[in-house]
Amino acid sequence: MSTTHRVLVPFELPDADPIPTVVVETLAPMEVVVLGHYGLPEQTPPSVGRDQFEADAGTELDDLAEPFERAGVSVTTRLVFGKARAKTIDRVAVEENCDVILTPGQADAVERLFVPLRGEENFDRVLSFVGELLGAADASVTLFHTSKESDRLPGEKILADATDRLVEAGVDPDRIDQRLSDGDDVGQRIVDLGDAFDLLVLGETEPSLLNRILGTVPAQVTADTDDPAFVVRNAERP
Repeated sequence: MSTTHRVLVPFELPDADPIPTVVVETLAPMEVVVLGHYGLPEQTPPSVGRDQFEADAGTELDDLAEPFERAGVSVTTRLVFGKARAKTIDRVAVEENCDVILTPGQADAVERLFVPLRGEENFDRVLSFVGELLGAADASVTLFHTSKESDRLPGEKILADATDRLVEAGVDPDRIDQRLSDGDDVGQRIVDLGDAFDLLVLGETEPSLLNRILGTVPAQVTADTDDPAFVVRNAERP
């Protein structure tokens, strides 16, 4: 699991809240693309918005990127004017080759990570990213799985395999916890459990980020939690 991940950090301009310093520091080994999406009224063409607001928006975006640079993170910035925020995030993630997208939230410390897993789907990339986070933060991780009759593998094996992957990557077994659950409302279960943690790492489960935002489990979780949540894009996507 030696992949260097590239993380998209989207901000909605103007007046975006900065990312907590403790979260910024966990990304030091990775590459980050700081995206400023400047939302425009329906009747305003992007070219007009850029002419009117580019200078101020560019200054704000530089300010938002500065904590990453100060932490030693490799940073690229992108500034986009438009109306379709979800489509913009999806497009820029593909254009910039980002395999992880951060949904911002509040965190005073990064001591406990919560990682729901869905079988073999996106398994390697999720665990690779978690391994890098644990290498940058002195944190513990709870691996979580909700079993369903349709699962190809037993939940215990999924969690055991995930633990083995992290240990192989150099994570002390004492830092890894496992939790297996049954239930239909997977999203709400993750939200309820995730409240006790500092960061969430979720695997993308749909073929597009737009669909993710409009109603899948990661969408429910990121909408209902105040914690920062990393969504690891599906490796099968273009």
